Amino acid sequence: MSVSNFFRTHTSSGHTRHGIKVGLASVLAYFLSSQLQLPYAFWAVITTVIVMQVHVADSIDMCLYRFTGTAIGAGIGIMAILTFPPTPLYTLLGIFISTGICAYLTRYNTRFRMAAITVAIVYITSLGQDGRIHFTLLRVAEIGIGVMCAFIVSVLVWPNRAAAALRDRLRSQYDQLADHYALLMGNFVSRQKKADPALFQELATEVHKNKEMYHKVYATERKFFREDVDMLSLQVSVLNSVLERMQAMPILLNEVDGVGFDIILAPELNELAHATNEALRSLGQGKPHDTKRLTKAVQAIETRFIEIRRQGVTERFKARRLFQVLSFINAAQHLGEYVLEVLSRPELQEKKPS
Repeated sequence: MSVSNFFRTHTSSGHTRHGIKVGLASVLAYFLSSQLQLPYAFWAVITTVIVMQVHVADSIDMCLYRFTGTAIGAGIGIMAILTFPPTPLYTLLGIFISTGICAYLTRYNTRFRMAAITVAIVYITSLGQDGRIHFTLLRVAEIGIGVMCAFIVSVLVWPNRAAAALRDRLRSQYDQLADHYALLMGNFVSRQKKADPALFQELATEVHKNKEMYHKVYATERKFFREDVDMLSLQVSVLNSVLERMQAMPILLNEVDGVGFDIILAPELNELAHATNEALRSLGQGKPHDTKRLTKAVQAIETRFIEIRRQGVTERFKARRLFQVLSFINAAQHLGEYVLEVLSRPELQEKKPS
């Protein structure tokens, strides 16, 4: 294997790339600190290691958290240095008041937790130093260099964006949703075979995390990268809505007691399921979708049911069984109608060249 192929193969992993990025940012932080003749370059390296995260959005948030917390803590530390003489008793009092104030202020902003750490560092380590304020400012500079290096490497070198990870998650989750729906419909037309009550449990847990990831994209990444946040927002919200609608279907299916029936509407229901699943997979990919098949399938259910009712076929069901069967069919039809409505939204329309 050539060196280039070996390197390409072993840097495809996200964690491998993250390790390389952390190492690169650490070296850069140390080099810049040394060039600027800062006495404690290790603070820059430590800061870089702390703030570098796998996703760009998390790294940027940590950079802001670390630097603003450091600046606030340094300011409070300088005030404490100017206020309290460096005697043992006043030193203890200064530590108590400065860190206590920062800890209390975390009720308003979590950055004060970082401020409390900085106060402890600069106030205590500067004891016995000539020019304690200058010493404190140097620590801020070292931490600032570490933050800057972490930011630059995160954004410019193999940026692992939360948006890309979210798109992959959504594509997979929409596919899983389509597979579950096919299973439910297959069970229903197979004489109302029971379904696992916890069918959607694992998927629901994963879907719940999407909002947090989207917030990272909207609040942070879109400021540095071009992102179609409208499409991502639509995909996240629609996935939640479709999942909520489908979660009721195993309940409706499992409520059917006794021996099941052959469903006369089976061909139409299978076609509706296939058309709905095609649309769901397109939604997961964020692509426009031709709605002709789904529109026809939704209408066919309505038309066929009217024919069956006129023929008196539904009279074979007792009232409770009829309600259960119709509730499942109605849920499937309403799901198809909802997906059709979503597909008509501007975000999913084919963009015409200007």
